[in-house]
Amino acid sequence: MNSLSESHCAMTRADYVLSHLPDPDDALRRLADVLHVPAKCRRRACRRERGCQGGYGPPCYFEHRAMFADPLADGLQEIRSYWTEQRESLRALLRR
Repeated sequence: MNSLSESHCAMTRADYVLSHLPDPDDALRRLADVLHVPAKCRRRACRRERGCQGGYGPPCYFEHRAMFADPLADGLQEIRSYWTEQRESLRALLRR
């Protein structure tokens, strides 16, 4: 490692292993996108991008916990149907 930039780019074995551990904030960010929570988020960036921009919590989780828990309790049927349709549409587009 000859320079400072090289030392920042090199990933150690420990860094690699640790980078694959689950992160609760990232899991909730992804779940927020699946459940369409960003449409009601207090953060303008999330609403504008139509996707959770993350952060501690993320913020929408703290404000709308029921939006995360209720779909899981109800079996996610509507969300599952929506994403099934999305996958089928994408699959059809990719066949062209």
